[in-house]
Amino acid sequence: MSSWDDDILKAFENLGGSASYDSLYAEIERIRSNLPSSWKSVVRRRIQDLSSDSAGFKGGRDLFFSVEGLGAGVWGLRSYLGETPKASDLPEGVEEPGRAYALTYRVLRDTVLARKIKVLHQDRCQICGAAVQLTDGKTYSEAHHIIPLGKPHNGSDKPGNVIVLCPNHHVLCDYGAIKLDYEELRTVNGHEISKESIKYHNDIILGRPL
Repeated sequence: MSSWDDDILKAFENLGGSASYDSLYAEIERIRSNLPSSWKSVVRRRIQDLSSDSAGFKGGRDLFFSVEGLGAGVWGLRSYLGETPKASDLPEGVEEPGRAYALTYRVLRDTVLARKIKVLHQDRCQICGAAVQLTDGKTYSEAHHIIPLGKPHNGSDKPGNVIVLCPNHHVLCDYGAIKLDYEELRTVNGHEISKESIKYHNDIILGRPL
C-alpha cells in the first residue's frame, strides 16, 4: 500500500494542486481503501508536519502551503508555485518580476503570495473565469493588487488585496477601465477579497486620468 504522504500528494494533484480539507478527504476516500477511524486526523497532521506555513513543521520536506493560515483549512502543493513563464518578447536587461509590453512596460508583480493564490484559483480569472492555455499544456494568469503597491496608494501584499485575472482584465483593472463588483467575482475556499480594496478601486482607481 502507498504511504499517507503519497496518497495526500496524489489527491492534491487530482484536485488541481490545491483543495479544502473536505475536498481532500473525499478524494482520499476515492483513492485509498481500508481507512482507519482516525484517518482525517492523520491527513491533517501530515500536511502540517510537512509545511513551513504551519507551527507544527518538523523541518525537512516542505511540501504544502497555506494562503490564509491554519484556520482556513485550504492547502496547496508547494511544487505548483513555479515562476510565471517569461514572455518571449521580454527585452534584454529587464529584470523579473516580468514586464509586459504595451506602449510602456507594466510591472507584473509575481510575489510568492500571488503564486499561491493563482494555484488556488487554478489560473482562472475571477472576472470571466478564463484560464489562458499555453502550448506546453500549462495555464497562465496574472495577480493584480487591487489597491496598487507603493506610493501614492500604499496597497498591501495580502490575500484580501489580490485578485487573479486574465491578461485582458488585468490591463482593464490597471488602467481603471472596469468597475469591480464584489458579488460577481468568482471565489474559491481559502481566498477572500477585501471589500475595502474593491471600494478603493471603484472610488479611486476607476476612471482616473492616465
